[in-house]
Amino acid sequence: MDYFLVYTAVMVVGTFIVLGLMLFAGCTKLEALESYFSENAEVRKYQQRWRPNQRFVRFNRMGLMIDILRRPKRSVKEGLVTEAELAAIPLTLKRWAVWPYRLVMFWSISWGYWGTWL
Repeated sequence: MDYFLVYTAVMVVGTFIVLGLMLFAGCTKLEALESYFSENAEVRKYQQRWRPNQRFVRFNRMGLMIDILRRPKRSVKEGLVTEAELAAIPLTLKRWAVWPYRLVMFWSISWGYWGTWL
């Protein structure tokens, strides 16, 4: 069997898995993450700007959470969050927010490799 065909099949199946992980994290972990930032002005602004059940809005709110948790020192330095707010979040919840994002970045690079192999 051709290696390119196998790689293509793995990439297509893996894409659905990665998208499923992102959807799961966005649907189930967003409210838990935002509960730790209930007094945060930036998070409140994102919550109040749009209707809360729109998919695009949830994607943007999750993006803010990922941005805060991906670079916590920068977020504290810019004044988006406090160190106490970051320390209150459990490690497993931080991982559910950040690791699917990192997996998407890796998967994007893999698709780029697929495109050059083509």
